[in-house]
Amino acid sequence: MPPHTDPPANPRPRPRPPSGPGAVRRRVVRRRAWGLCAALLGPAALVVGVAALAAVPGLAEDEKAFGAAAPCAATSSSHDDCLRSSDATVTRTVIEERGRSSRYTLYLKGPADVPRSIDMGDSGPLLGRLRPGDAVTVTLWRDYATGVRRGGISQETADTPQGEAVFVCALALAALSGGAYGLYAGGTALSRTRHRTAGDLPAALVTHGKEAVGAALCALPALAVGAWTNVPVMLMVWLGLLPLVRWGARRSRRDAGRHARPPEHPA
Repeated sequence: MPPHTDPPANPRPRPRPPSGPGAVRRRVVRRRAWGLCAALLGPAALVVGVAALAAVPGLAEDEKAFGAAAPCAATSSSHDDCLRSSDATVTRTVIEERGRSSRYTLYLKGPADVPRSIDMGDSGPLLGRLRPGDAVTVTLWRDYATGVRRGGISQETADTPQGEAVFVCALALAALSGGAYGLYAGGTALSRTRHRTAGDLPAALVTHGKEAVGAALCALPALAVGAWTNVPVMLMVWLGLLPLVRWGARRSRRDAGRHARPPEHPA
């Protein structure tokens, strides 16, 4: 005969929120406040996302044009879409290696088309060798300073259009995901305040929130892939991850419902 065991004790019931008129009124005010904030921030994020997404084709064309650019001929003007050179003088350098907050900046004095400071991206092979007063040659393309050389040593800068399209596209995807959910959540909170004053907001609001966060986070792996490929591949990766996000959010909701405490019935 198996040993006798006592039934498990009933778990402590979840405390219910105060149901007095004052408590209900405060909950309604709080819900309306965050609902209004979400309803205002949502469209703003959508506008940012749409504007950023609209800029992606132009940035991709710039990157393509830069990759095909050749050195300017002697008769080329500064408006030609070619790589031109301009002489400048080093005024100072800044090399601060602090992990992600590192700085590799070159400060120059020269013609008007040469920027006063250039993000070099790294200390080598040239930046660490430069001293104030050194004469350098800056490679320019449109309004970018794409390279610096002195003697036989040259270094590409971080001031190029390469990677801008995929970065802006990732920003747009995250902004669109958050903006769409903000608009939905804010509208839901405001529209249901009147007839749900004492209860909770719909469970679907939490599920859609998880989906929105997941969709925004999916822009990160898509960005990593896009950095090595291009924007269309990046979008395909992002769209391919969305069903997994939706499945995970819905499964989390089902699991929460399966393990929910059954309602208590009065004796």
